[in-house]
Amino acid sequence: MSHPASWPIISLQPDVHVLADRPLPALTDAQEAAVSRIWADALKSYPALYNGRVFCADDITPSHIHGHWSEYRRVLAQMKQPGIYGDTVLKPLAVVGLMFAQDGVVIGRRAKTSIYLPGYWQGAPAGNVESRAQENIVNLATQLLAECEEELGLTPAECQVGPCLLACEHPSTHIVDIGMRIDVALSFSDLQTRCREQGNAEYGALHLIRPNHTPEGPVVPTLAALLELS
Repeated sequence: MSHPASWPIISLQPDVHVLADRPLPALTDAQEAAVSRIWADALKSYPALYNGRVFCADDITPSHIHGHWSEYRRVLAQMKQPGIYGDTVLKPLAVVGLMFAQDGVVIGRRAKTSIYLPGYWQGAPAGNVESRAQENIVNLATQLLAECEEELGLTPAECQVGPCLLACEHPSTHIVDIGMRIDVALSFSDLQTRCREQGNAEYGALHLIRPNHTPEGPVVPTLAALLELS
């Protein structure tokens, strides 16, 4: 499970600070029109899409990540049309868990209907860093716990979030995954049941990693990098 060199990786300090202290970049009329067109087209296929506030990184160091709150429709437009903002690149931040259950590391395969990397195996849970209270200081642990509840049906009390480990950037979409350890006192079987009954269908399957037994199919390089650290 080696990760390609084209996915840049930065080792992070365990308590890296994430600050929303940069302004929202202005768009030209042509860029705004393109974003609106792409968003309208996407809604035809995915009516449930929500134009939430997502964090985009402007500067990443091992100790600090500075950025701004943007709109998901801007992020989606860049995913669909790379280079839409010219020399300016949006780097949406996402949290990705490396989940340790009672019997091993649990990963998830993204649903085939996902907009981003459908069918890929990744750390679970995972999701955009979103504005939940228009905060200027972003709590990554809180973000990951929210994803645990939404995607896997786990309560915050059942999850122990560990340190931040690394940042890994997708070279095409420029999404930056922040990998973090998370421990749960449940078995893999219990997790499967909880995900099926209370999760949001983000994953087509869960998989328990065992020695010399990797899942079939593509793997998000962020997961490969996290597993090398485990």
